[in-house]
Amino acid sequence: MSDTAPWSEAGLRAEGVRHRLRDLSSDGKVEVRGDLDLVEPADGEELIRLSPRRGLLLVDDDPAEAADRLRTYGVRAYDATGALAGLAFEGEQLARRLTDLDLERLPAAGAFARIGAILVRDEGDRFRAYFPQELGHYVAEVVLDAIDGLDNR
Repeated sequence: MSDTAPWSEAGLRAEGVRHRLRDLSSDGKVEVRGDLDLVEPADGEELIRLSPRRGLLLVDDDPAEAADRLRTYGVRAYDATGALAGLAFEGEQLARRLTDLDLERLPAAGAFARIGAILVRDEGDRFRAYFPQELGHYVAEVVLDAIDGLDNR
């Protein structure tokens, strides 16, 4: 185990190199409620649809400005950047150890590392998880333990 905190970017790099862990906590996030068909993501934005009326907009620019813009579409939106931490990782086996969600039906909200989270599957075996920021250290420890379990089989 390294001397760095498990949730620090350095700690994730040092211990998760093979699984390419990346802290996404500082990325802009906007929680969206309402008719998502009214939402038009701008350049540098990604709308994650969790249901027809609930989504998470990931933004490169100021999330508060994005939330203000979304409200003009008639949906409820608020900056969730400070509320949600995020972690990107690789490996379907790792994902299967961390969630019972159907990995072929992502994105979805559900249990991840035994907490409520939003799980997204990118190309191939790349995943992203978004969860309450106050649980960031806990999630990092669970993910690192799962990686250790895979490495020591």
